[in-house]
Amino acid sequence: MLQPPVRRPGRPTTSSALVRFFRIADAWELSPLQQCRLLKIPSPQVLARYRLGQGPRLSAAQQERAALMAHIQRSLAEGTTPDQVWAWLHAPHPGAPFDGDSPLYYLLENGLPALREVARHLQRRHGGRPPSEP
Repeated sequence: MLQPPVRRPGRPTTSSALVRFFRIADAWELSPLQQCRLLKIPSPQVLARYRLGQGPRLSAAQQERAALMAHIQRSLAEGTTPDQVWAWLHAPHPGAPFDGDSPLYYLLENGLPALREVARHLQRRHGGRPPSEP
């Protein structure tokens, strides 16, 4: 007897990962080009298809990018307001890993390694809690 494929619990589907990604992109006030760079989508036209639910399945790397953004957002949002999250992302920060750049700029310029590093940075520096001010 054939059985339907077993879905692993805790692994988001492409559609749920995209819904979460677009919610975060809206909260972070990302332009379509910034969204393309963070999710590694080739063009704003393809991004628009994803928004409509008509894009191709996300690759494993794209799913990891979306999951890391969700982790960063959760770390930042805990105990802070959306305005504080936005300010932290857009304000320049001295020291590693940002070296005077804003976290958002750092993410955009350095891609997947930066998403991993910022997620680790927030975990280490704030014990999973976001900074109280930019």
